[in-house]
Amino acid sequence: MLNWLIIAVLTATPGDQWPAFRGDGTSISSAAQLPTTWSDDLNIAWTVEIPGYGQSSPVVWGDRVFVSSTQGAEKDQVLLSCFSSTSGEKLWTREAAASQKVKASDYVSRGAPTPVVDAERVYVFFESGDLLAWSHAGELLWQRSLVKDFGEFQGNHGIGASITTTQQGVVVLVNHSGPSYILAVDKLTGKDLWKVDRDPKVSWTSPALRTWNGRQEIIVSSNGGVDAYAAETGERLWWVSGIDGNTTASPTCLNDLVLVGSSKTKQNLAVKGDGQGDVTATAIQWRSEEATSSFGSPLIYQGIAYFVNKAGILFALDATTGETLWNERLPDTCWASPIGADGRVYVFTKGGTTVVYRAGKEQERIAENVLTTEDRLYGVAAVNQAFFVRSGSRLWRISPREETTAQ
Repeated sequence: MLNWLIIAVLTATPGDQWPAFRGDGTSISSAAQLPTTWSDDLNIAWTVEIPGYGQSSPVVWGDRVFVSSTQGAEKDQVLLSCFSSTSGEKLWTREAAASQKVKASDYVSRGAPTPVVDAERVYVFFESGDLLAWSHAGELLWQRSLVKDFGEFQGNHGIGASITTTQQGVVVLVNHSGPSYILAVDKLTGKDLWKVDRDPKVSWTSPALRTWNGRQEIIVSSNGGVDAYAAETGERLWWVSGIDGNTTASPTCLNDLVLVGSSKTKQNLAVKGDGQGDVTATAIQWRSEEATSSFGSPLIYQGIAYFVNKAGILFALDATTGETLWNERLPDTCWASPIGADGRVYVFTKGGTTVVYRAGKEQERIAENVLTTEDRLYGVAAVNQAFFVRSGSRLWRISPREETTAQ
């Protein structure tokens, strides 16, 4: 079994991977033959119950899909579960005691940060301050508590930032009412590589890794500004200030552009991220007069920028100029971020309805698909021929039905 797992891990192709929050951080997938139509009775290969409750996205590596969650009246336990991506069989669940306990409710994050998986390990961060690494077989490799190391998290709504990784490290952003920071720890040991203190900033955005002009940067859009840090050292390279409402949507990076999502009008913008130091006066390429962002992050795909606002209106903008090309009201608003793949844009609403569009300047709906769920649809992963979607306590594989269907 272990030898087979190692072979499967090593042979996973990019189309069979969705390794982190928003895949590679852009919500663009190289997956082929993704379905465009489904319902409760059509193209649902399997569905399974997830232990506990979580708001994170699933991550996929080859024949394994991983989901994180919490359980207990005060989120007493943090959990990671591993399922077969083909059959839905639960292969294992691992749990640990939460370092910081908070009463579970709809008003605080509940297993919100999305894990990261690579060829060897799964890295998981929780709003309890616990950061852990497991092998694909479920062996605990290292564990640490950031609240014990650097102080308890403060604020009324919890921590929501997902982690990202570099070649050597796991990068964690902690934004809250107390001392905030961005931290990189070694993948092999969990020990600090670097740490940069930040002013207290209450937000739930996730850092994004960007490779541009021969260097890797960690891009942070958070409550008032955008900052770029050197991935290897944590040095602050450039920044933009004076932005309002960018507390939930994470930045989207594509080539030299950094797309910033905000809940406030005229604060959704594109930054030309190729400067040094304070570039507030020179780096903003455009501001949208109309588009805003809700929980989902904006998408740039085939030259178009897509935003979904709190009212559930999808905006399509020219990514170079910010000009609004079209907009349309969706059946609901979104917690998950739109995905661009194979010339299409998939918009997963929180109520379970997904609208599929042809990518491009013209508005063209391809399909509207309804999946019945008693809870919000929180996160999505896209791999060859399949989507994995999760609600608080359930996971679906959307693809042509296999012979084995888990319930």
